[in-house]
Amino acid sequence: MSIFNNNLKTIYPDIMRVALKLSRYDRENAEDLVQKALLKALEKQNLFKGGNLAGWVVTIMKNIFLDEYRKTKGKEFVDISGEKLSHRDIEYLVKGDGEFRELGDNESAIDAKKRVEGVMEALNKIGSKCKTILSLIGQEYKYKEISERMDVPMGTVMNSLLRCRKKLHQELYGSSQYNEI
Repeated sequence: MSIFNNNLKTIYPDIMRVALKLSRYDRENAEDLVQKALLKALEKQNLFKGGNLAGWVVTIMKNIFLDEYRKTKGKEFVDISGEKLSHRDIEYLVKGDGEFRELGDNESAIDAKKRVEGVMEALNKIGSKCKTILSLIGQEYKYKEISERMDVPMGTVMNSLLRCRKKLHQELYGSSQYNEI
């Protein structure tokens, strides 16, 4: 193993401490951040001119953190795994925010609530991978961002999305015919 690799091992506790602080002590996100930073440091080790290795890797890590922050700035993340909608959330979907109204002319609040619960039930049946992809699409992520986040090729995301939409359609309407447009 090279001297560079050995030095990365010795500075791991220091960069992990910084990553924990950046991620607000979310250990899983901190570990991901450290892993990305170390990978980038190994890829770019020929650019290291000597000096403070820990400082160089921390700078890489901060840049990665800032890039990810900029990508997600203004987006709200929702984890829908196994979650039931609260009464307040259903009311919001039924009544809308004043700008849009989801109910049709002849649809009652009870019908809308049943429709929302039906969609949530269908999402729970189609599997976690599909639920994740559909959730990210619903949060307006681009295919490329989803592929990076799930660590799969973009073509796989696009194909999976089509299959997931078909599964959701099957669960909601019981029909195997799905209009792709």
